[in-house]
Amino acid sequence: MIDWPLFAIVLAITAIGFVVISSAAPSYEVKADLIKQAAALVMGIFAWAILLLLDYNELRALHWWIYGFNVAMLLAVVAFGVEVMGNKNWLDLGVIMVQPSELGKVLLIITLAKQLDDMERLDAWWHLAPPILHVLPVLGAVVLQKDLGTALVFAVIGVVMVYGRGFPGRKLLAAGILLAAFVVGSVWSHYTYGTVFPLNINPGQWSRIDAFLFPEKDPQGSGWQVLQSKMAIASGDIWGKGYKQGEYQQNGWLPFPHTDFAFAALVEEWGFVGGAVLLGLYALLFLRLAIIAFSANDRYGTLLVVGVAGLFGAHVLENVGMTMGLMPVTGIPLPFVSYGPTALLANMAAIGLVQSVAARREPLPYD
Repeated sequence: MIDWPLFAIVLAITAIGFVVISSAAPSYEVKADLIKQAAALVMGIFAWAILLLLDYNELRALHWWIYGFNVAMLLAVVAFGVEVMGNKNWLDLGVIMVQPSELGKVLLIITLAKQLDDMERLDAWWHLAPPILHVLPVLGAVVLQKDLGTALVFAVIGVVMVYGRGFPGRKLLAAGILLAAFVVGSVWSHYTYGTVFPLNINPGQWSRIDAFLFPEKDPQGSGWQVLQSKMAIASGDIWGKGYKQGEYQQNGWLPFPHTDFAFAALVEEWGFVGGAVLLGLYALLFLRLAIIAFSANDRYGTLLVVGVAGLFGAHVLENVGMTMGLMPVTGIPLPFVSYGPTALLANMAAIGLVQSVAARREPLPYD
């Protein structure tokens, strides 16, 4: 049985994405972008249908095959990938460029859910060793691609799924506070004393951190993207300027308006109301995911849905936050809205997993 509310919410968000792409994409490539995005949507619906018909528990037997493929795929990008904007996370297939790490997130959810479900206990610190060892090879391959933003998403997926499995929240909170203190202290030490940050952060990534903390220092350079995005959002006011009337995106003042900064492009043309509608649809999406997770037939199904919620939550929080200067600028796309055929296909596959769980659960009274 298809979960029609979930399907309708996803299609509504995707429709908004096509409106943003048709307005914000450069005129010389808008037609090609729309065709590629539409093709990805068709393939995504096909993947969604296959996963809907497939009993998600059948994926358990393929656990190690899926995991091995995921690691090999991401390492292949390290060896043969194409560097774009400082990140070596793309494969050039001739006709189209693809980003395998988008699919890798969904595959990680499938395999990590299996491992967490098989664990008898998960309440002590040492119980975290198996899931950490499971995530590390995948996470390491993404770090080698110099894509720390995507690596962060992989880490968030892991943390959310561990919490969903039952690891005490207070322990995760304590670990998060310690990690945040370590990062903040390291960044402060770097700016104050010039110390080397204990991670492999390249100059391009440091410029993004610099732009996040001090965008006004270099308004024509590293701070350009954030400042233009904030001005575009502010200029949208309540109702926006109208379709194809956004000055910042139409004149090229807003960088990457149909990809990284799609939310800023939306708010400039459709205003606070347009942004609120989109965020409201995301809220409905997360509510629907929560209902399905709580009513799943088994823990494995619950963990799959929790992982998908973590994936979408990380993307929405990072992408919307960076357009407002609340998060560092990364290439994390806005789910179903930003142009990106690989991301759209992977996101539809993730929704297919959720649909598979929803189709085999007992509906709740308020469904």
